[in-house]
Amino acid sequence: MFLHCSKMSQHSIRQAKRDDLAFPVRVKVRVPPYGLGTALDRMHDWLNENVGATNHACHSQPGIACSTAAFYFRTMESALAFVTAFPDAQLADGLSSPAYLSERGK
Repeated sequence: MFLHCSKMSQHSIRQAKRDDLAFPVRVKVRVPPYGLGTALDRMHDWLNENVGATNHACHSQPGIACSTAAFYFRTMESALAFVTAFPDAQLADGLSSPAYLSERGK
């Protein structure tokens, strides 16, 4: 499944790598099988209004046993405000996944 977080997809892979290196804080959210739908639009609107367009980024990322959306922030306060604003969003915690546990046991 494709999650379109970035409005500029032509250079999204290179930009995702730059953002991963540049932004110190990241929140990974589980993407349901049917996608985030209108929740993604609400998230983008909230981010632009409350964090500012240059203070965050978003990219799809592979996860363990799920697709994820990675939201990047410049500050921990912005990341916490985002998580608080979207309490229904599930963090993409792959630590309890059998795939993670089997790799860790090797």
